[in-house]
Amino acid sequence: MDVSVVISTYNNPHGLRMCLLGMLSQTICPDQIIIADDGSTQTGYRFLKETPFSSLPIDTVWHPDRGWQKNTILNLALRHCRGDYLIFLDGDTIPRRDFVESHLNNARKKTFLSGAGIEVPKHVHQSFTDSQITENMVFRPSFLAHVWPEVRKHSLRFNPRGLEKLLNVITWRYCVLRGANFSLWRSDIEDVNGFNESYGYGSEDRELGVRLRNNGVASRWLKFSLIQLHLSHEKGYINPKILRQQRWKIRKLFFTRQARVSQGIATACERSLATAERKYTYTPATVVFKGPSLLRFTPREPTEGMTQTDKRKRVA
Repeated sequence: MDVSVVISTYNNPHGLRMCLLGMLSQTICPDQIIIADDGSTQTGYRFLKETPFSSLPIDTVWHPDRGWQKNTILNLALRHCRGDYLIFLDGDTIPRRDFVESHLNNARKKTFLSGAGIEVPKHVHQSFTDSQITENMVFRPSFLAHVWPEVRKHSLRFNPRGLEKLLNVITWRYCVLRGANFSLWRSDIEDVNGFNESYGYGSEDRELGVRLRNNGVASRWLKFSLIQLHLSHEKGYINPKILRQQRWKIRKLFFTRQARVSQGIATACERSLATAERKYTYTPATVVFKGPSLLRFTPREPTEGMTQTDKRKRVA
């Protein structure tokens, strides 16, 4: 089973760098990592071609900045996913070293998994070093306590003391999908036509969860298994009016039982193919523009001689 990890980002190279440092320490390396860039300026992302990030199987998709269009770029990323199983997280999170392994160990047919991040204040995560992240020291309450005393209230999340399964059952929530931390089979998200591009910020991830449930896909809320840190930041793109409207639409979904949307993966495929054929071509190393292209895909050069064992090697 091939695994693709999709990481969404927007003008946050600092957060994305920390997220990828977390991916470097994974006990199971995914077969593909797609960075879904919602219109970032490209300055600041040059580290992707540097050591140690150049060793990761990274592809990137990008489109121009037109405001918050996360669902649109995620649909484009879905078009380029090669994995049978997909794991989604945001580029302002740090996954614990067992993040990918936990998602795979809990994967079930016709089921999506989701978890929640532990919110880390800005003054705390700005002090993290590369080695502290790759060695997973940032997931030790004893290490964080001197700069963040409140971390003790999360101690059970970091170390459930053998009660992980029980705590997941106790904290179960119905049909909750968190866009920053979820996974599912590729066929399941394709069946509902992917993310709803008509949605702006606010409950857009839960909308997908409801449509998946309407299509017969079960949900599992694994708060104590799928551990990640969320790097706190300002959210200037929140519109309270749109939030209220979208939450009302989600309530209606429970009654209409709608599963597929019209503005989804199929739309992204048509738009991408039409643009690709007329306006740009790409090579394994770079993208050559022929005109004012709206989309960009930068695939990683294939690693010759790499076996499945090499790709899924355990990091010592």
